[in-house]
Amino acid sequence: MAGSAAEREIRDYAAGRLRQMLPEARIIHELVVGGCRADLAAVEPERVTLVEIKSERDTLKRLPEQVRQFGRAAHQVVVVAHERWWDTKPYDNGSPRFAPSDELQDGAAGHGIWAYPEVAEHKPYGAWNMPRHWSARPEPHAARLLELCWRAELLAECHRHRIPATARSTRTTMIRDMAWLMTGREIVRAVCRQLRQREFPEADAPIVEMTEVAA
Repeated sequence: MAGSAAEREIRDYAAGRLRQMLPEARIIHELVVGGCRADLAAVEPERVTLVEIKSERDTLKRLPEQVRQFGRAAHQVVVVAHERWWDTKPYDNGSPRFAPSDELQDGAAGHGIWAYPEVAEHKPYGAWNMPRHWSARPEPHAARLLELCWRAELLAECHRHRIPATARSTRTTMIRDMAWLMTGREIVRAVCRQLRQREFPEADAPIVEMTEVAA
């Protein structure tokens, strides 16, 4: 598994915390998303959360592009950043507050930022928690979400949803037809189903739906 020992420490901790916060999720290490690779993915039956880790040995140069790619293909993006990337900034009244550096804030604009080591929940910045009002968050782009699937997985979902496709169908064609003919909920369930049952070099055990077993 790629990455420094510093990143591995944060990755293992984050994976454990995600299992606590999202007990229905399958935790996957290193999921390719567009031209980037998410350090962790938490895949629930109808939701994808992508996590990017920035250790004290990293740089933030690629962060804006990473979160841009992840934000198009996930319901939630979280950046877990070592305390190196955090500052003590004053409130308006002059009292100190723990807050992301300007570089970190700009790079992860619009997405969740968690501090490592984990800070207390009562602190307004850096606490590890999921949004309470998920219904208010936008859905990912249908085509970008479908691109998380391999060709064979797309073909299987086309057959499941009675969308014309053959062994010669390309990924581009299947993604186009699925985005046009399936509902948003059907697309989310299809992608999550395939990611939850796919074999990965490092991930929680595959989760196969009972209907798949029966088939």
